[in-house]
Amino acid sequence: MRRNKSRTVLTVLALSIGAFTLVLTLGLSNALRTSVNSQLSLATNNELTVTLTAENKNQTGVAEYNPKGTTTKATEFRGESMTIQFLSKEQIDAFARIFGVRRVWPNNNISAEYLQLEGNAKKYVVDNINEQSYSDQAKNMLAGTYPANWSESDIILSQSYADTLGVAPSDLVGKTVTLGFLDAKAKNVEQKFTIAGVLKKPTGFGPDQSGTAGIITISIDSMAKIYETEFAGTRDFNQFTYANVLLQSADNETSVRSAITALNKNYSISSLSDIVSRIKTVLNTVTYALAGFSGIALLAAAFGIINTQLMSVFERTKEIGLLKALGMPNKKIRNLFSVEAILIGLFGASVGIIFAFGVEIFVNTVFRQRLIDIGFGSHAILISLTNVLIVAAGLGLLSFIAGVFPARKAQKLDPIQALREE
Repeated sequence: MRRNKSRTVLTVLALSIGAFTLVLTLGLSNALRTSVNSQLSLATNNELTVTLTAENKNQTGVAEYNPKGTTTKATEFRGESMTIQFLSKEQIDAFARIFGVRRVWPNNNISAEYLQLEGNAKKYVVDNINEQSYSDQAKNMLAGTYPANWSESDIILSQSYADTLGVAPSDLVGKTVTLGFLDAKAKNVEQKFTIAGVLKKPTGFGPDQSGTAGIITISIDSMAKIYETEFAGTRDFNQFTYANVLLQSADNETSVRSAITALNKNYSISSLSDIVSRIKTVLNTVTYALAGFSGIALLAAAFGIINTQLMSVFERTKEIGLLKALGMPNKKIRNLFSVEAILIGLFGASVGIIFAFGVEIFVNTVFRQRLIDIGFGSHAILISLTNVLIVAAGLGLLSFIAGVFPARKAQKLDPIQALREE
């Protein structure tokens, strides 16, 4: 290896490029997984979403109108196109009688005309009304607290309202706001709420709700009452797109799913576990694809090892013959070249890993704040000890395999013929 430094260095560099790419790929995958897990940890895994798909799943074209109220609607739900049938209140109430269910509520799709802070003459648009969440929202609070036990008068405002009003978020807590909306007869109705807290601008995955979006959160009971005011007596009253089922424990998910399906085979059920499974599948696919490209570079480098070792065998034919003539066993001759191949692989892995750590430190340091701002976490690349050991062991094994053929060729040399080589 010392005798042919340039050839050895070039082979090591070829291997280091593959190792560098592979370690960075694994590090990027680790960071992405950590970020996704952090985002999902804020959501509860005890909640199911139930829709009723149309009985005729193979239907083509627009559905026929049904005056009895079993209206169907073509929609895209959670990324999937489907034709659903609206759920009635009676169907949703049946879910509450299933063992292991803590609470059931429909999607009360309501809207508001305006939000007005007490003592302020201006009224502001409400872009979206969220229902209370059973997941841990403490990390997302800018001021105040996220109610553990919601009352009908509690309301959470998004940070955009505090920014627009020019009021410190902490000063808004405890103040009264008026929510204005239209009833079923298009008459304005107002309801007062007390601000329990201010929610910081969301980051990470999902739709962008920062900047100018006016978002409020109220209790499920408040949403139900507003829904009744807005829709009572109309054709769409008590016709729901989906229902939410809160489990007493995540351990009850399988049994509750089975019980809901037993009520109607057309019920379609989804939960956070389904979303997590899909995300992990996508992440694994991307990781394997990138690792595959790195593997191609390593495979090319393996041929470089074979070439380097074969050249070494040809150049040292006379030496090998002398060693065999002096009584060195074939096994030691073979091991001599095998060890050289493994060392080349380990040197290449070391150089690639060192450069990968350098890139990790640079990227995470320079872009740390930007990563935090977009909710990705503090690391874009997260190289673990396991990654390092896997790459080092893998390259060592690859190098050993690549050195098998040259090593076998060396051990098979006839000592007399080898000594005659010029």
